Amino acid sequence: MNFNQLGEFGLIDILTRDTIYKPEEVIKGVGDDTAVLKVDGNKWLLFTTDLMVEGVHFVLGYSTLRQVGWKAMAVNLSDIAAMGGRPAHAVVSLAVPPRLKPSDLVELYQGMKEACEVYKVNIVGGDTVGNPERLVLNVALLGEVMAGKAVYRSGARPGDKLYVTGALGASEAGLHLLRNPELPCPKEAADYCRKAHAAPIPRVDEGGYLAGCGVSSMQDISDGLASELHHICKSSGVGCLVRQVDIPVDARVRSVAEKAGIDAVKWALFGGEDLELLFSASREVEEKISDEYTGSETICYPIGIVTDGGGVRLEQADGKIVPLDRGGYDHFRERDI
Repeated sequence: MNFNQLGEFGLIDILTRDTIYKPEEVIKGVGDDTAVLKVDGNKWLLFTTDLMVEGVHFVLGYSTLRQVGWKAMAVNLSDIAAMGGRPAHAVVSLAVPPRLKPSDLVELYQGMKEACEVYKVNIVGGDTVGNPERLVLNVALLGEVMAGKAVYRSGARPGDKLYVTGALGASEAGLHLLRNPELPCPKEAADYCRKAHAAPIPRVDEGGYLAGCGVSSMQDISDGLASELHHICKSSGVGCLVRQVDIPVDARVRSVAEKAGIDAVKWALFGGEDLELLFSASREVEEKISDEYTGSETICYPIGIVTDGGGVRLEQADGKIVPLDRGGYDHFRERDI
């Protein structure tokens, strides 16, 4: 079996078998947005890392180094948010090609420091090496959550409603514009989508709030809504039904999609790096969120319901119910979009 047949998540399953040698210190290992580790006291430690490779995760012709730095921190912050935690300390490792100058790395770090200032994260170390070909950036981030309060992908139950914290598809629309700069579309729409791709906003405050409300499962949308729905359903042993007409897509994304001749909902379902949160909530929790979230700039959109089986399904605009493929981004398979 080769990488293409195995896929990213199949590879992870193989590599991470039998890697826990002190299980009494691990509350949650591989398989969620972060690891959850037991430490002394009344808090649990969250630990996550993300690797960004030039030409795979970013193109310097599309994003500035400052934006790359912000995004490298943001994707890790989003993982902590999805567990309901607060970020705390980061280490950063770089593999630097000779064409970059010290001033370039200062710009890169400026983007990371801006994100860290907003979310009160310390950069406490890391490593730097040379690399003959391309820039590689890895951030490892520690966070914390009160013991017993981490939110996993595995808690969704039949009857729970599914929500997302914001409109989807803007990052993919921005990437499309960067790849097709000649596409004519309104400047406001183009600027909004490009920024959503280059410098996405992690929902750290929202994740902590939703965890406090008692949502049953949560996942950040980094690989596309459809992919994350599959993650939650597989982890929870459930199915779900999502309504196409309820999937939130910003009017500016629809404007770009119309000019591109693409269905905007496809970007919302299969485009990655929106960094919104997908979560499930019981009726009691749903009412609490509705009552207490008034006044927030973030809108929680109901998009479907958790079922006791049937796989991941989509109710199309015409009322027809069809299976919803995982789609989204997989590093070892070609993209479907």
